[in-house]
Amino acid sequence: MTAEQPVQPQEIPVLDYGEQPEASNLVLPKSASLSSPAQWTHLHFEVQQQPAHDTGEHRHQMHILTMVTSGTPISQSIDGQSQHHLVGQNNAFILPAGALHRCNWQQDIEFMFVGLAPHVFIQVGQELVNSDRIELIPQFATIQDPLIQGILFTLKQELIASDINTHLFVDRLKVTLVAHLLRKYGVQKVQIATYTDGLPRYKLNQLLDYIDTHLDCSLRLEELAQQVNMSQFYFSRLFKQSLGIAPHQYVIQQRVERAKQLLRKGDLSLAEISLECGFANQGHLNRHFKRLTGTTPKEIARMYKKTSKIM
Repeated sequence: MTAEQPVQPQEIPVLDYGEQPEASNLVLPKSASLSSPAQWTHLHFEVQQQPAHDTGEHRHQMHILTMVTSGTPISQSIDGQSQHHLVGQNNAFILPAGALHRCNWQQDIEFMFVGLAPHVFIQVGQELVNSDRIELIPQFATIQDPLIQGILFTLKQELIASDINTHLFVDRLKVTLVAHLLRKYGVQKVQIATYTDGLPRYKLNQLLDYIDTHLDCSLRLEELAQQVNMSQFYFSRLFKQSLGIAPHQYVIQQRVERAKQLLRKGDLSLAEISLECGFANQGHLNRHFKRLTGTTPKEIARMYKKTSKIM
């Protein structure tokens, strides 16, 4: 007789979306319906539609925020604590990086989740809370939070719109979400300081010159905040107080204004103008141009051409 081989403990999968964007396939039977592009740095977002399933135990390298949009009852275990038959339309739950998690449901389910790199919490939280207190408290799927719902649905709409050059907007959503999670679901609750004066005039002028010079580039929120030596969170708030609009809205406005100037000259094609102004493509230019001016670049180009002939 041969001795029985000892049973090896089953290895618990660790989902690392930075290294493997499709890591959710390790614990889910179907691939994501929608998934964020690589350009969404330090953030991973998915929309899922799954049949009845048990994920088994697993961990995440990122902090995970999940919202169940179908109202499907679920049972969960987080670090050995369990709750059963959790149900609610748009209920959310929070898994800090490294938390041991298991989840199961007995019917079709729809949910979306966002994974956020832990170092983003340090970057955003450094002006809000002591660095040794930047930690999330695990939360079962009982959270009803309108801001979380709004941000996740907006991220979904950004994916559906398929604009690959919306970095500033997604960065702002990311920073707003991280600050909110730290404020409401962190180990140490934080108070957000309020300012009324906006950015100092010299810093604002310096920043606007930088944006104008780099308008054709893929600008990021972190990059702009560094120009004035501020955290992304407070930079976003002070910028909006200064100009009345968010950084991503200002950049889009300036790109449209530059497109008008280039259309007036009439030297470049619409595709060339799109790239020269920092738009992802001609469709991206058309959408924002019409939204801000009420007309299309082609119509403006024709108007300038007629005007030049008359003169």
